[in-house]
Amino acid sequence: MFVIVSKKNSTIHREPNKKSYARTQYKNEAAAKAGITRTIKFYNKAIEQVAEVVANGEAEYMAPKYNAYRDATDVALGRTHCADVNNYVVMSVVDYDAIEPMVEVTNMMTGKKYKESINTPSYMSASSEAYWSA
Repeated sequence: MFVIVSKKNSTIHREPNKKSYARTQYKNEAAAKAGITRTIKFYNKAIEQVAEVVANGEAEYMAPKYNAYRDATDVALGRTHCADVNNYVVMSVVDYDAIEPMVEVTNMMTGKKYKESINTPSYMSASSEAYWSA
């Protein structure tokens, strides 16, 4: 199994056009590389869509893929690496497990600091309100 890893922060990349519950693992390296291609095409289409809307005299937020456009271009969001093909690398799951970064977070209820995977969803992290409100 293979994953797409973002070079910017070493997180596992999820294709923007896939559902949130979709798997992030691919059966082979070629499938993962195709996932990178789909990601770049998605962001390029968003950029083109916004350019077309602006050329028609409308505000850029009128484009259907405006949020994806902002992800790929807005420096303030800190995600301009999303549309850069050189930001992604394909790794086997075993190799990624060996280098997966851990981040230090604070438990929301006890105030104690602990380390968890950078890929932990917020609803599964004791540092988020969603974890405690279920």
